[in-house]
Amino acid sequence: MTGTISSFGFGGISSQLLLGVQNLSQAKDSLQLQATTGVMASSYADLGSSRTQALALQPAITQVAAWNSNVTNAQTTLTTTQSSLSQISTIAQDLTSSLSTLGSTLSYSTVTTAASAAQSALASLGNLLNTRQGDSYVFAGQQNTTAPVSTDLGTSDLATQIAQAVSQLGSDGAQSVLDTTENLASNTAAGQPFSATLSTSPDQAQQQNTRVVVGQSETVSVGMVATQGATSTSTTSPIRDLMRNLMVVASLGSSSTSTTDYASLISGLQSSMNTVTSGLGTMSGLLGVQQNSLTNQTAMLTQMSSALTTQLGQVKDADLAQVSTQVTDTNNQLQASYSLIADMKGMTLASYL
Repeated sequence: MTGTISSFGFGGISSQLLLGVQNLSQAKDSLQLQATTGVMASSYADLGSSRTQALALQPAITQVAAWNSNVTNAQTTLTTTQSSLSQISTIAQDLTSSLSTLGSTLSYSTVTTAASAAQSALASLGNLLNTRQGDSYVFAGQQNTTAPVSTDLGTSDLATQIAQAVSQLGSDGAQSVLDTTENLASNTAAGQPFSATLSTSPDQAQQQNTRVVVGQSETVSVGMVATQGATSTSTTSPIRDLMRNLMVVASLGSSSTSTTDYASLISGLQSSMNTVTSGLGTMSGLLGVQQNSLTNQTAMLTQMSSALTTQLGQVKDADLAQVSTQVTDTNNQLQASYSLIADMKGMTLASYL
């Protein structure tokens, strides 16, 4: 009789207790995992009804991160472009200063000095127009793997043709030389001296600006193309004009400073440089607008990412304070269960009486 009661007590009730202990142990392991990882489940499947929301939020967060990365890369490119354009503007300022000297001092030494400086500036201009950010040419637009300037500016076919036109100063007249050299520089034939894709009109060149995806169905134009105009309606390219003016000055060593056309030529170049300086300033301003716009986009994307991450956290992240309390409660329940099972092993009929 005693054995039967003991068997019944330990075999029936304790089996239920052991099952409860097993469940409590599993719950404890799960809670400890939450406390360690900080998340409620190791997989989306274990999130139960919340998994649908979590599965929708995670791709959205990844997409926002990709847009933010695009904006960051674009900002880096713009910084490099702005820096190079600033140096090009310095070349323009130096040429303007040189022309001012030529306009007031007619001597062989001032002409040869100016010509030498212009020749050196052409080399610098070519290098700046071929500036790269990583593997991309910042002034090449969409075809950013191809160098904008395909040859040495100082020894290019264009430089040779402009030198020939300048050598006719005196017989053709200053205005004729200015018109000829301007037409030569405006020539959009490939190799004059830009790459084939950039040998186009200023308006068409501007359409080749790189476009970057910065949001849902949202792209923005970034950077500038070497041969584009100062505005969307511009009919001239400041870079082409600067290049032409440098080539003209570099060719002045072969002209006579005693001719009346010489002063008219210098005056015409000075007028052109006013337009070049204004155009380069406009371009720099446009780049600044792009930079400000992308800065605002970064702020918006950061807020969006933070909001989405918070939502995902509410679905996935464990409440560590609550988990700590649950771990303690579960431990207490396990201890109580172990004690009860141990007591039941020693129970006899007298324990029931």
